[in-house]
Amino acid sequence: MNKLLTIFFIFSVYTISQVFTFYQLQGHLWNKWIKEHPFLMTLFGIPIGYLVILASRQMVSLYDGQTWPNRIIGFVLGVFVFTFMAWIMLKEPLTPKTLVCLALSFAVLCIQLFWK
Repeated sequence: MNKLLTIFFIFSVYTISQVFTFYQLQGHLWNKWIKEHPFLMTLFGIPIGYLVILASRQMVSLYDGQTWPNRIIGFVLGVFVFTFMAWIMLKEPLTPKTLVCLALSFAVLCIQLFWK
């Protein structure tokens, strides 16, 4: 798998797993079924964990065994997904503080991707 395709795969898997995690952890705030079935929601942790393991394996391989890029990129993607999902699902406003945090997160992502 070439490097660009690998990065696309990793970003896709991390994004999907972060969306599932948002529903798992925040869904009780707007969904009655999720609120009434917390144990069943914990079972979503199994496929989420598997997806993250797949992406982590690829990311560590891509960065020659280094684990920090994996952790930081996963965190930044989580920030983006959480912000978007909270804005859409919970109607939380995008305040100037949130926008600055997103800009900083984007800067951190660019550092991890392009600084050699």
